[in-house]
Amino acid sequence: MFCVTCPPPTHWIHRAVRRKTSLVWLMLCVLVAGCGGSRDESAPTGATSDAQSDLGPTTPPTNPAAQSLTSEAVSEADATTQAGVAVNRADRSATPPADSALETPFSIANEQQAASAADPGERPLRPDLTPQQLLKYLADADGDMQLIASGRAGITDQQEALAKMRRIVRLKLEASRRLRDHSDSDPSTRDEGTRGELQSLSHLAGLGDLQAAIELEKLAETNLKSDDARLVADSRMVLIGFAIESLQNGEATAPQRIATLVNDLASSGSPPDVSAMMVMGQARQVLAQYGHREEAKQIRDAIIRLYGDASDPQIAKMAAQLAGNVEYDQIDRLLQQAIEGEVVDPETWSAAVQKLVIESADLQTVQYLAGAALQFEGLEQESLAAATYQKLAENFTDGDSATGREANLAIEAKRAREAVIGTSFATDAPSVDGSKLSVDDHRGKLVLMPFWAIGFPESLQLIPSLQAIADESPDQIAIVGVNLDRAEAPVSEFVEQNQLEFPSFRVESSATAEVANPLAAEFGMVSAPFIVVLDEEGTVASIDYTLDQVKKTILELRQ
Repeated sequence: MFCVTCPPPTHWIHRAVRRKTSLVWLMLCVLVAGCGGSRDESAPTGATSDAQSDLGPTTPPTNPAAQSLTSEAVSEADATTQAGVAVNRADRSATPPADSALETPFSIANEQQAASAADPGERPLRPDLTPQQLLKYLADADGDMQLIASGRAGITDQQEALAKMRRIVRLKLEASRRLRDHSDSDPSTRDEGTRGELQSLSHLAGLGDLQAAIELEKLAETNLKSDDARLVADSRMVLIGFAIESLQNGEATAPQRIATLVNDLASSGSPPDVSAMMVMGQARQVLAQYGHREEAKQIRDAIIRLYGDASDPQIAKMAAQLAGNVEYDQIDRLLQQAIEGEVVDPETWSAAVQKLVIESADLQTVQYLAGAALQFEGLEQESLAAATYQKLAENFTDGDSATGREANLAIEAKRAREAVIGTSFATDAPSVDGSKLSVDDHRGKLVLMPFWAIGFPESLQLIPSLQAIADESPDQIAIVGVNLDRAEAPVSEFVEQNQLEFPSFRVESSATAEVANPLAAEFGMVSAPFIVVLDEEGTVASIDYTLDQVKKTILELRQ
């Protein structure tokens, strides 16, 4: 078992942090139902999920700060669109945001689902619709967006999906304004139109429309005076998003404004719903990351007060997760600094780790720390990685306990990665198509070897870039993959459908064996992307997690 429920330490971690897109993705997941499954986010950043994969030993996840995007379509969103968080009530379930994007680059489309759905984005907006018909149009528009965001619309081109999403949202905006201004609309229906307008502008802001973001902020400010409690709550959530953006841009008054808006939201006449809890949790996390511990604590207390004893156990669990832990806040701030390229003193990091262990020596802490260590490896900050593994070894010595086993697995995986460097790659596994395959066929070339599986899109994240590198130097660089799916997986069909041009070994994983995939375990594979680089003699020269690492390895091997 190895964890792929959280993103690996890849180049897009840095992009996600720099562009502050996590709030954008949170918005998209809330405003469209069916965005994906739930996940366990018991720690604010870096905690693991209960869901595991089937390829190697159970090991730590990596930092959910990178959870926001795998789709370039979504990552176009401007940082100003953070104000669009969670204002649509199309999905009021207790399901937290998922870790998928609008469309995974490598996926097998469900043709039956796609065929059964109406073509999203093609609903005509007739000029003679009644208020009730306009209300239905808004609901249908939300349903169409859900289809696209979940991939069930059968749209495989990201730009096409983005264009359709924009078209639907603009039609929804027009329908909302018509509903608001319709002569036959009663006051409550007009309020629904205004809420639809707020939602639509939020959608557009989330898709990178700067003018929509400007209009959204003005509309939210105006709606704070509304008699509709739901509209006021939605407007406050929008303004919390804008205040978070201001905090990230360095505005001194932003922390207090966030705290005030959250307090007003929490103190409203009607109890805030789940989407409000999610926004409050995001606000708490960002405040903590930027060192505003007092304001973060105020919001944490509000989350616990409002939702901690909810009758729905799922909501109560989410509240505990979103409320977070003060000690996680401190160590997470250091982790974010390292991710962003700032210098973090290993002794300072070790002290923070020890403080966290004293505060909470549980399985979640072990998984968080193991995930952080793996990230440090990906960032080539070996001193921080070594300090983390040392603390795991010192503090979790009981090999019979869950925490001890988890810590030992992380440490052993690290040792395996170190031990395999300098050895010759060897396997008698066949290729995906059943034919014989050998790395000896590529002697004299550098071999880029991605370990991948259909069920884990992250494992395919770098393949287009690897292919581009190989295409530039076909006489010097080759790609040979290692597929790790179970025997029943439709690997050949996947390769053909997605036009994977490189050969791959087929090293099947088992659901029942003590070690699900011996080759993955031998190489210490604990997350993805996972790229083994072989030198011209077929010797393992490096294990890389990011495109920058791969390029650096190639440069060094060519010298």
